[in-house]
Formats: sequence, C-alpha cells, structure tokens
Amino acid sequence: MARKPDLRIEPPVPAGALILPPPDAPTEPLGAPAPSDPLVITIPPWRRIAQWILIAIALYAVIWLFSNAIAGMTPFIIGLVLAYLLLPLVNRLSRRMPRPAAILTVYVGAFLLLFIAVAYIVPPVINQLQQLLNSLPTREQLESFGSGLLQQYQDRVPAEIKQPIEQGLNSALRTLQSNFASYIQGLSTFLFNQVLQLLNTVSFLIGFLIIPFWLFYVLNDQAKGSAFLNRILHPRLRADFWNVWGLINQVFSDYIRGQLLLGVAVGLMVGIGLVILRFIGFDVPYALLLAIVAGITELVPIIGPILGAIPGVLLGFFASEHGWQTGLAVLALYLVVQQLENNFLVPRIIGESIGLHEAILTVVLIAMGQIFGLLGVVLAAPVAAIGRDLFVYIYRRLGGMSAEDTARSIHAEGRAEEQQAHAKHMT
Repeated sequence: MARKPDLRIEPPVPAGALILPPPDAPTEPLGAPAPSDPLVITIPPWRRIAQWILIAIALYAVIWLFSNAIAGMTPFIIGLVLAYLLLPLVNRLSRRMPRPAAILTVYVGAFLLLFIAVAYIVPPVINQLQQLLNSLPTREQLESFGSGLLQQYQDRVPAEIKQPIEQGLNSALRTLQSNFASYIQGLSTFLFNQVLQLLNTVSFLIGFLIIPFWLFYVLNDQAKGSAFLNRILHPRLRADFWNVWGLINQVFSDYIRGQLLLGVAVGLMVGIGLVILRFIGFDVPYALLLAIVAGITELVPIIGPILGAIPGVLLGFFASEHGWQTGLAVLALYLVVQQLENNFLVPRIIGESIGLHEAILTVVLIAMGQIFGLLGVVLAAPVAAIGRDLFVYIYRRLGGMSAEDTARSIHAEGRAEEQQAHAKHMT
C-alpha cells in the first residue's frame, strides 16, 4: 500500500526564534564547514550605496512635490493630522468590530459633533463677534481721543522732553518715506499671492471633498504601512526605528490629545463661571466667545492661560455695568480656573509626559516662536521633550545598552517622574 503524504501544516516560526534540529537529526562533525544558506544574500557595498542614493532621491522628490504644491497638499496634511488623532480610537473600536465598521463609527461620531457645533455653537459665536466689532470705538471717537491726548501733551510735557520725542518721530517718518517703495512692493507681492490662493480654491475644495475617502484608506491600511517599513528597513535598524517612533508617538499623542482635552475643560469652566457670575449680578458680555478664546489659548504652553484671561478681564473692567467690581470678579474666576487646571486637570490629563522645567520650556518657546511662528509656539513643548528623549536614547545606545533595554529604561523613568509629580500634587 502506498504511503499517504503528510498533510500536516506546521505553525509559523516567530521571527528571530532559535531553530534547533530534532534529536534524531544527523550532526555535522566538529570543524566541518557550515552549509550554505540560500536565503542569505551578500550585497556588495556599491549596491548599499545605490540604495541610500535611491532613498535620498525619493525623499528629495517628495519634499519638492510638497513644497511646490503646498496649497493643494493642505487638505492632505490636515487629513494626516486627523488620522493621527483618530487612530487610537479606531484601534480600540476595531478590537470589538471589523476595522471598516470602526472607521465608519468614528466618522459618524465626528460628523455628529460637527453638526452640533455648526448648529448650536457657530451662530451665537458669530453673533457675539459682530456685537464686539460693533462696540469698538469709531474713527471719530479715536480721533477725538487722540486730539485730547495731543492737547494734554502740548500743555503738560516740558520742552526739553518734547524735543527728543519729536526728533524720534521725524526720524521714523523719514525712514518710512525712504522705504515706502519697498513697502508697496511687499504689499503687491502679498496681494498677488492672495490671488494665486484664490485661483487654487478649486483644487483646495476638491482636496477637502476627497479627504474622508483618503482618510479611510489611511486608517484602514495602517498594518500594511508598518509591514512595508519592516520590509525596507535593515533588520539591525528595525528595533531602533520602532523604539524611536514609539518615543516620538508617545510624547506627541499624550501632549496633543491632552492639550485638546485640557482646552475643552478650561473653556467649559470659563463659560460656566461667566454664566454663574451673570446670575449673581456681574454681567460680563460675550461669555461664549470668551470661553472659546480661553480654550484655544490653552494650546499655548505657559503663557496661554494668561493670554486667554486678558480679554475677559478687560471686558469685565471696561465693558460691564459695575466696572471694577465685575473686573475683579472675572479676574478671580480666571485665577480659580488656573488653580484647578494646574492642580487637578494637568496631572490627570497630561501628567508629566513633557517633564521639562518651566525655565527651559520658556527659552524653547521663544526660540521656536521666533523660527516657526505660532505653530512653533504650540509645538515647542513636545518638540523639546522629543529632543531630550532622542538624546538620551542615542547616548545610551552608543554606551552599549541594547535597544530594548534603552527604550524600557526611558519609559520607566518617565513613569517614575509621572508618579512622583502625581504624588506631589495630591499632597
């Protein structure tokens, strides 16, 4: 009788596992040459150089494409940010349902929130903004105020003080006149760029229309992207690459999502507090607008809460019926909100994911704002924390520590700092 073939399917061997021969397998004599492995391919050095040249050319092409089509790429950049923010929620829902269903569920929730915002929040905000603009002083009022100040200046300022002031003003006027042509040229360039942006409006709108479909594929094919990176990365670089990505992702995700939650919480507290002040007799105008301003400025580290409090305090002092009493009440409200934020919200929402001293963070904030503008100010804290973690990671790897131990040690140190900070706030 013919022997039936063995149709058993062996389980896949995990990557990196040590494969031992069976006990009855023949062994090679000591000192015998190792058998040739057909899967091991020796690549000449010039091919390695060619690979890196190819990668450099591809990166240059991508950067050139984005820099020359930045107006059309803006919707896709926004889509990448949305994908980054929504990915943890999609991953959590995909454990209980198919991934496409999880993405559609997130879509439905996002569109419901957008509908609620457009229907119930945007109209009163626009109305309050119009009221604020209408309440601003007119041109005649400003001219009258300026004339009064000028008269006070002429009557009360001594001549020895007037002379250097007038000399400085005359110098500034001469500089303005000499540079008038360059100012006009800059203005014309700005207007020309605005016209180009209007011409690109069609592509911009088309980009936003296709974003939901493009975002679906990005969220659905995350595993394929990770597998592609594993294929092109050298085996010796995979552990370091994913460890570095893990450090960057942890800092950014914790900070960005934490700041968004913190902004919503601070905006709600300010809005509720202003409503309470109105009920007890301190009528502060534009409460909804002030709450939104407080929530948005919360994205800016250190100085954000101060910037968010300034409009409310000024309106309390100068635009309310009770004057200084309402101003002091609004100031007390913002102080209470900041105390609640620093002692309860920040340790629980953000923790010590950044872990930078305020003095260092202030210097980084100013430098990033000088170089990158408002975006640099918002991202100063996570960028500084990522730079610190990357320095520590590379330093320890160069010192001989393994990739796994290095990542584990940095994570453990971060957890320890977070627990210490939490205990400090609790006490």
